[in-house]
Amino acid sequence: MCTNLVAVPESQPTGQPETGALGRMTGIIVSPTRTFAEIARRPTWVVPFLTLCVLSIVVSGLLAQKTDWRSFFERQMSKNSRFDQMPQDQKDNILEKQVKYAPKFAFAIGVIFTPIFVLFITLVYWGAFNLFNGAALTFKQAFGMVSHAFVPLIISSLLATIILLIKPHGDVDPEHFLASNLGAFLPDDAPKWLVALGQSLELFWIWTLALVALGFSAASPKKIKPAGAFLTVYGLWAVWVLCKVAWAMF
Repeated sequence: MCTNLVAVPESQPTGQPETGALGRMTGIIVSPTRTFAEIARRPTWVVPFLTLCVLSIVVSGLLAQKTDWRSFFERQMSKNSRFDQMPQDQKDNILEKQVKYAPKFAFAIGVIFTPIFVLFITLVYWGAFNLFNGAALTFKQAFGMVSHAFVPLIISSLLATIILLIKPHGDVDPEHFLASNLGAFLPDDAPKWLVALGQSLELFWIWTLALVALGFSAASPKKIKPAGAFLTVYGLWAVWVLCKVAWAMF
């Protein structure tokens, strides 16, 4: 009697069908640990990465069109004592340049900054977890997990798009158009260091970092415990926030 043995790939456990791209993005919200473990076995990144990039372009384009840049920069200049000492013609010259280039710069952020930022965050935490935690993860695994961990920012971009479409021209604050960080609720005369701290305490970004920690922990559970993953992720972020606040004090 002959028995045929069918090999089951190690990357996909028996009885668990492969989750599609949209299923993985949904799973990051409802079942992040299981979904990240699957991403670690078979890394993917195209759909969440491109979705975030496209939405970032849409948001930056709307922001460039809906913002009254002249009023915005006039308010910014009034808060900076350095401009009080400048002659009026020099201030007007600076203001005209800011108004001219700000829409182009805002749009460029959506086109260029978002993919570079996702890559940067991947490199930072991939290096940190491999160096300090001995995770032994490949770059493809790390990029797949970080790209999916940015799903909260996809949600925030969708909300921002709706808000920017509804608001009329000139009724948009380019710094706080979504009002999802503490800085949006601070008074105009708040100290610069407090503003820098408030802007760093952003709801969707804190959520994203939590998913990054869960992702690296799920990818290498024998080497990375959840507590250690959260300490690594939020520890590095805290260092960045402290540097940002310290810089604002000078």
